[in-house]
Amino acid sequence: MSRPGKFKRIRIVAAEEYRRALETRWLFAFTALFALLVLGLSYFGLAQAREVGFQGFSRLTLSLMNLVLFLVPLTGLIVGVGSVAGGGEALPLLLAQPVSRGEVLVGKYLGLCVALSVAQALGFGGGGIVVAFQAGSEQIAGFAALTALSLLLGCLSLAAALCIASLAADRLRALSLAILLWLSMVVLYDVAILGATALLRGLPLQAVLIPALLVNPVDLVRVLITIAVGSGALFGPTSAVLVRFFGGGGGVILALGALIVETLVPLVVALHIFRRRDW
Repeated sequence: MSRPGKFKRIRIVAAEEYRRALETRWLFAFTALFALLVLGLSYFGLAQAREVGFQGFSRLTLSLMNLVLFLVPLTGLIVGVGSVAGGGEALPLLLAQPVSRGEVLVGKYLGLCVALSVAQALGFGGGGIVVAFQAGSEQIAGFAALTALSLLLGCLSLAAALCIASLAADRLRALSLAILLWLSMVVLYDVAILGATALLRGLPLQAVLIPALLVNPVDLVRVLITIAVGSGALFGPTSAVLVRFFGGGGGVILALGALIVETLVPLVVALHIFRRRDW
């Protein structure tokens, strides 16, 4: 198979996956959700202090961060699993066409990445433009970092979802594994770290936290956002240790490298399994 022909087939599969995202309307729903989160948190961020009105990007970014870390991985995992494990007759029909399985999976991944990235970019970008006009553009770099890291986290979650869907025998099992992975990254991870630091009191804190940090993309993104905003020590000992130990720049490079590896590894595993599985 010629390389131009291979790229063309991947592009066709990706375009079809993007078209399905438009037809099912989830892309529009997530775009509206992200925009509402930006506008709502900016306008009502100080409602408890009996103040309403658009707040600047510094407060908005920190307020939005935890919601992004909660929603984006869950969205990517569910959408990715549904594309492979919940495709009904569409996937076997696609695999019957003159296109390799590797091309199908890569095309699906790229199409989903574009769709989810468009939803996030339009939602965050549209909401961010309104906030900039209303409250000024000071500290917008932190908000831009949040948006970019959200896109990367979405692509990582989609890669993990395709790996899970390739491994699982049916949709229910795949969804269960995806939700378990999400809970592990978002909830159970913090509990495990607290338990480990309590049990391993004789070790330096960084010897426990830094290796644990590198295996959890959600916490890596949290650290990178807090560093971008300039508040690396505000969200617990993990962020503070990373900033202090690596001096900022080294920690950022290491964290970004870990995120890229954690995107590529499940995608490679998914390709290996997808090519050999009987669909």
